[in-house]
Amino acid sequence: MTWRDSPYAEHYFEQESPYLSAGLKQAVGPKALQVGTQVEQSLIDDLDLPFLLRTSQQMSNPSEVRADPAFLPFSPDSFAMVIMPHVLERHSLPHQVLREAHRVLMPEGHIVLTGFNPASCVGIQRLVRPKAVLSGRYYTVSRVVDWLQLLGFEIVASSMYQYAPLLQSPKLRRGCRFVESIGDRWLPMFGGAYMITAKKREPASTLVGRIRFNTRKRQMHGATAPARASMTGSEKVLLTQQEDK
Repeated sequence: MTWRDSPYAEHYFEQESPYLSAGLKQAVGPKALQVGTQVEQSLIDDLDLPFLLRTSQQMSNPSEVRADPAFLPFSPDSFAMVIMPHVLERHSLPHQVLREAHRVLMPEGHIVLTGFNPASCVGIQRLVRPKAVLSGRYYTVSRVVDWLQLLGFEIVASSMYQYAPLLQSPKLRRGCRFVESIGDRWLPMFGGAYMITAKKREPASTLVGRIRFNTRKRQMHGATAPARASMTGSEKVLLTQQEDK
């Protein structure tokens, strides 16, 4: 049995559901791409998207496209939304994965991604009870945000959740509910998981090259010379002598 089908995953998806649902509704677009399957699929299906394409590296479903998240077989600006549930921690090239998401997104398109936080109870649980969590390399929210901003994304929203460790027993889960409320208020950066929504921004056009200004003074002809008609006879003689010189 994989982690996706385990009681631990059931506990996690129960906590993730309201946050991911809000992020998806905020970023919904006409053409969506889902990369990876580590998600409660009913949340995405409930959006009733007009066009949704799913990719997976395992090809577990005939309707999915088999593709490496770091080398997507799609043209640039193909999708209005890219959904990446727990893809970064499962891939050896997380930077390239984000670059590919940026490439296939339309301008002003959104990326919605989820991940696990190493500085949390879930991060510690990965070391003491590996089968309870999804295997992979975990990254902090601040690190992922830095990667997104370097690519030109604008962070629209981010949320953290799952402050308690992942548990199998429903009774223990109910007993740990108070941890969620305490953690959300007092330890906001130590949630076990995060959801980030970001928008692809196109750089504004700028002028390139040197701008030259004409600084030569214009010569004013006849503006300062007195009109001959208004001169006296002696003034005309004097002006004639100055011109002859």
